[in-house]
Amino acid sequence: MKAYEKIAVDEEKKKIFLRNYIKLKKIYTLASPHPETIKIKDDIMFFEMIKKMIIRYQIRSIREVSRDIEYEMHQLISKSISAQEPIDILSLILKEKPTISIPDDEFLNRIKNLEYKNYVFDVLYKILENEINPKLRINPYRYEKFSKMLKETIEKYNAKIIETAQAIDELIEIAKKYKIAYEEAKKLNLRDDELAFYDMLNSEKIFNDERIAYEVAKEITKEISSFVIIPDWDKKQNIRSKLRTKLKDILIKRNYINYSKIEELSKNLEELAKNIYFKVQNNPLTSRNSFHLYP
Repeated sequence: MKAYEKIAVDEEKKKIFLRNYIKLKKIYTLASPHPETIKIKDDIMFFEMIKKMIIRYQIRSIREVSRDIEYEMHQLISKSISAQEPIDILSLILKEKPTISIPDDEFLNRIKNLEYKNYVFDVLYKILENEINPKLRINPYRYEKFSKMLKETIEKYNAKIIETAQAIDELIEIAKKYKIAYEEAKKLNLRDDELAFYDMLNSEKIFNDERIAYEVAKEITKEISSFVIIPDWDKKQNIRSKLRTKLKDILIKRNYINYSKIEELSKNLEELAKNIYFKVQNNPLTSRNSFHLYP
């Protein structure tokens, strides 16, 4: 952790370390199995763990560099060094395995008080980014503001407008606000896709009664289910027209009679459906069944 703290002072130092490490690894590979390489094997393994920590907790400005290095590493890493995962430093310090997908107040207070602020910032930023970004694609209406907060904080931090301690405070505040929004979503007892339509209807102020928006969101997801099983449905104009007609029928049935806006609204609902279902369908790691109830 002390070693990481020295490297994580700024993004340029991280880049320098990564570039120097890949040079060292190339030389090590060429020289193996010379006796001198055996002497420094443990050092190489230590640097490997630091490299993996940087990659794991990277922020946007070094992502491209990291991708290049990862490619080189796959091509050049010596088979004589086992690929070890970084030590789980949080578990060692906090004496237990923390559940950090949704940071709670106790965890935030404990990590804030850790000595190594650069490490704390990188870890906390990565936790929030990994938690918010997947939800942002499905439901920008609830989660876009948190993504913007993260972006603003990282821009100020990289420009050195704020110090590390202040940046950590901002991340903790974002985490607390995010948790409130997440807990509110849990209480609605909606799947991720249902919640996205519910939030859209409310953000557009389609209905004065949130109960109606709740029921309509469920009805929309039920009606859409027959469309999303069709391969490449979003590219077939006749199917998209049928979907928009179905969405219009749902709105009219619920006494939404703003006919001047109903065409635009049906297109927006269709676009949201495409973002939710089509991209998920084409991701080999996910499927429509991955949508879950909170939690």
